[in-house]
Amino acid sequence: MTIAHFVRRTHLYMGLFLLPWVIMFGVSTIPINHQSSEPVEWTRISEHTFDAPVPDAAEDLRPLGRQMMNAAGVEGGYWIYRLNPKQVQVGHPDFISPTRLNYFPQEKRLVVEKRPFELRPFVAGMHTRGGYDMDGFWDSVWALFVDIVSVGLILWIASGVYMWWGLPTTRRWGWLAIGAGVLCFGVII
Repeated sequence: MTIAHFVRRTHLYMGLFLLPWVIMFGVSTIPINHQSSEPVEWTRISEHTFDAPVPDAAEDLRPLGRQMMNAAGVEGGYWIYRLNPKQVQVGHPDFISPTRLNYFPQEKRLVVEKRPFELRPFVAGMHTRGGYDMDGFWDSVWALFVDIVSVGLILWIASGVYMWWGLPTTRRWGWLAIGAGVLCFGVII
């Protein structure tokens, strides 16, 4: 097997592997770019008495988030931030029905809400999901596959450039495509 043959095969099978991910990222960009004017509806499912100190520093909020998740009986990954001095919010980004926890420290009250399944947030959530710092197993698996796809896209591009360079008859068109892409990117930035 020659190097060119290996690169062509790598390019082909990498493209087939990346296909569902590229489609997902492409489709999920549409609801992000075209936001709905309708507010997202959350349904209150429970309320708990909860009392825990709120750290001053935002980077120290994660242990409080875990306490809130435990008090609400919610398992999995989560994000946390302070909305204002009177409210801390935890979000559990379940694809189908996300959960939101609102803690009001002055009232010692923890409100648990769920959002019913809706197509737009479901699709957009696939695009924005993730990170290894969510502390959930499936969140980390998702983040790992996003990293694999990112590296795969770079290899896919590199193998495409290699194949293009090997065909001297298409170099002018290739330079035109690269130039147009760089120009568009530069102008937008």
